[in-house]
Amino acid sequence: SCLEGFCPSFVTLSGVVPRKISASKAALDNIVADLPPPESPRIVAPYDILVTGIGGTGVITIGALLAMAAHIEGKGVTVLDQTGLSQKNGAVMSHIRIAAETSSIHAVKIAAGRASLVLGCDAVVTASPDALERIGRGTTRTVINQHLAPTAAFTLDPDAEFDGEKLFDVIRDAAGANLTELVDATRIATALMGDAIATNLFMVGYAAQRGLIPVSIKAIERAIELNGVAVESNTRALAWGRAHAVDPDRVEHIAASAMPPRQDAKPARTLDEIIGHRVELLTAYQNASYARRYSDLVSLAARAEADKGKGLVGFAEAVAVNAAKLMAYKDEYEVARLYTDKAFHKMLEAQFEGDLRPRIYLAPPLLARTDPTTGEP
Repeated sequence: SCLEGFCPSFVTLSGVVPRKISASKAALDNIVADLPPPESPRIVAPYDILVTGIGGTGVITIGALLAMAAHIEGKGVTVLDQTGLSQKNGAVMSHIRIAAETSSIHAVKIAAGRASLVLGCDAVVTASPDALERIGRGTTRTVINQHLAPTAAFTLDPDAEFDGEKLFDVIRDAAGANLTELVDATRIATALMGDAIATNLFMVGYAAQRGLIPVSIKAIERAIELNGVAVESNTRALAWGRAHAVDPDRVEHIAASAMPPRQDAKPARTLDEIIGHRVELLTAYQNASYARRYSDLVSLAARAEADKGKGLVGFAEAVAVNAAKLMAYKDEYEVARLYTDKAFHKMLEAQFEGDLRPRIYLAPPLLARTDPTTGEP
């Protein structure tokens, strides 16, 4: 419907596949041959696993695979999926309870403070009140993906917390620093497998090898086979996660050649840094004269603040941030300019291989045609 309708801008690629490193399969086979079998935790009471993530990344699939693996081994299991706005990149949680016998499980939802393991495929969701409530300090193990992705909550709450270290600290405070492990799963899994969708099974493999999942690797692999979807790549993602749990340096070394450079841009903090960053942005957006109008406005605000502010600060910074936001409005023409940036094509080249000819769809109002059926653009 977006192809046929009046959608703002997006890109389609055909004739390409996710880029993979050629040595990964052979290297993985060698590593897996040396991996010790993990020791699964003993099940006395129901073993409760909370999987947290965002919609569209396979959180529900993880719950289904672990449930099937438990079923294969003759264990009792229940799964409760809380999907919410999963179709809109919203928070998703899967409550998985595994016991020696089904009769030992009296509720499908994990009680407050009773999670045995929190598999945090998304840190933002893991740090949410509903997930934190399941964590018991000193009793819950947590394995957290370090990659941060904005969730749908940002459309409703512009002040939603998105500081990685603060989120990780909240989780550490809830469980205990000694029970919290951070894994750079998305970056490594994407480099090794060519697709971020491998992240969650990478996380499962990591946690299983650490002895935190009460079903065997063979049972999980059999569940992947029975699922019948991307069997080979899912099995490899699981194995890479196991390998990373045992020898992270070796896995990092193998993945390094395929990893795109880290884009850890330092945020602008001071007023001068903010102005310098926005002047550069507005010059690229239009021209130097346009950027000068911006810097002159901010200078005027700074002088007014100094003269009339009586020691208070913040006004000039607010003008610096919001004037640039107003002046660099991201319309269809700005999106078109950004698509011409070499950085965009370098990003595509890092992720895909093949006949890389992107097709770009734009909807500039001045050029839009009218749909003969609906009368709409």
